[in-house]
Amino acid sequence: MLAVDGGTPVRTTPFPKRALFGDQERAAAMALFDHAVESGNPIGYNGAEETAYEQEFASWHGGGMADLVNSGTSALYVALGGLELAPAGEVVIPPITDPGGVMPVALHNLVPVPADAAPGTFNAGVDQIADVITPHTRAIVVAHIAGEPADMDPILELAASRDLPVVEDCAQAHGARYHGKLVGTMGVVAAYSTMSGKHHATGPQGGVVYTQDEDLGWRCRRFSDRG
Repeated sequence: MLAVDGGTPVRTTPFPKRALFGDQERAAAMALFDHAVESGNPIGYNGAEETAYEQEFASWHGGGMADLVNSGTSALYVALGGLELAPAGEVVIPPITDPGGVMPVALHNLVPVPADAAPGTFNAGVDQIADVITPHTRAIVVAHIAGEPADMDPILELAASRDLPVVEDCAQAHGARYHGKLVGTMGVVAAYSTMSGKHHATGPQGGVVYTQDEDLGWRCRRFSDRG
């Protein structure tokens, strides 16, 4: 009988608390509020802390540009916006995602087209992606689910042969590597979620857009700021 039904508990002590935030994070947050109170200036965006975070994030991925946004959904929305895809086309999306992996496509007046998962994995495979590419396809979104990178080499080869940009959805795979390469560094642009349930968190919600293409990085930043 399970303990919840009156049986003997297997554990006599509770599981330890999750420790996403500690004294360092508390001190950093309080210093930010202290500065706002003392200076009389509100906590705006593009401040010193945000800029430092973006620079460190990009540097850890080998260079490029990072732009902080308010969620992983927004990160994917901005990444697609930076690509300036023609409306009414199709975007291949992963088979397993949440609404935040689908809505950004529709919000750009594009049609999300799911590719099936490769056998034995939660990620779309190259054959499954090839099956749903049409003359109307504008881009491919590849998600790395549950920390497992998708098989990127054949996907990138297919995308190059069709002249299609690959967007990496790295919400569930911060720091994962594929053949030694960090996820997020193989497609033209990547989207990350930093909400409280992810590998590293910035609070209840948060996201990062990352690219190694400076021109694309500035297009994403401008789109993020003013659309």
